[in-house]
Amino acid sequence: MIGRLRGELLQKLPHLALVECGGVGYAAAISLSTYGLLPEVGAQVILHTELLVRENDISLLGFALPHERELYRLLVKVDGVGPKMALAALGSLSLEDLVQALRGRDVRTLTRIPGVGKKTAEKMCFELSEKLGGLTGLDGLSGLSSGDPWDESLRSALTNLGFREDAVLPVVAGLRASKPPLAEALRQALKALQR
Repeated sequence: MIGRLRGELLQKLPHLALVECGGVGYAAAISLSTYGLLPEVGAQVILHTELLVRENDISLLGFALPHERELYRLLVKVDGVGPKMALAALGSLSLEDLVQALRGRDVRTLTRIPGVGKKTAEKMCFELSEKLGGLTGLDGLSGLSSGDPWDESLRSALTNLGFREDAVLPVVAGLRASKPPLAEALRQALKALQR
């Protein structure tokens, strides 16, 4: 199983990332939120991956954040939610909003995801609202804020510049691990948001 890729980003599209690792180019399907966190083409990138093996197809999915992959794994366990719909869910809502909607059983918010009707949204809420409580890495995603002053400052600066909160949150989450100085974080975030 391929669990992670680290290499040069050769190509990035809103639905696909091509990463060269040891002379081999791996094409991974991605969500829009992962696309927003990818560096420029030619830069080094790490993708947390999921390998799908079906009767007539082998595909690789890539996620910028490990807890995005964990949430994907939970979503596809819901009857009626396949890989395509799970990626659409991860790209339509920020991770924080998606987790909050599932925990709060907010069917209305979930039906904004392309392909998700009321019955599927209700099923997602029923099956996942309890499971999200103990999922590693998602504890800080229950609300829009982590309570961290660095997060708050960066998020506030970006929203004051006119960016939507749902676009800002995945970018802030992607920078949280390295936590560069605020000026550098703002520069990197602006670069990611203006792609």
